[in-house]
Amino acid sequence: MRTAAIALTALAAGALGPVVGAPGALATDVPAGARIQLSVTGSGEDAEPTTALLACSPNGGTHPRVDEACAALEETGGEFADLPSTESVCTLVYQPVTVAARGDWRGDPIDYRETFANPCFAATHTNGVFAL
Repeated sequence: MRTAAIALTALAAGALGPVVGAPGALATDVPAGARIQLSVTGSGEDAEPTTALLACSPNGGTHPRVDEACAALEETGGEFADLPSTESVCTLVYQPVTVAARGDWRGDPIDYRETFANPCFAATHTNGVFAL
């Protein structure tokens, strides 16, 4: 019993090193998170893009829903084209917007661009990542 208590104390103090897969364990084989510049631009002559910085792992930046956007991208391994659509009702008003993402996801470059019928479709068809 005393040996088990000593082993637990040593483990808690870090004397035995990190346990693989345990919270707080070092993950040296996983590159750092992501830094992605997002933009949504309308099609008019005077259209100014709406932009946001999205940082994941650790989460941060200027995106209005950082945690949700990072979780959505985590599910696709950073693949914007694979983001699932969310259920939402959008008007059928044609007001095209082009979304773009540039940066990196865990060391891999990101360069994504797509045009949608309107801002609602852009947000809905990218699981909210472009809901800026």
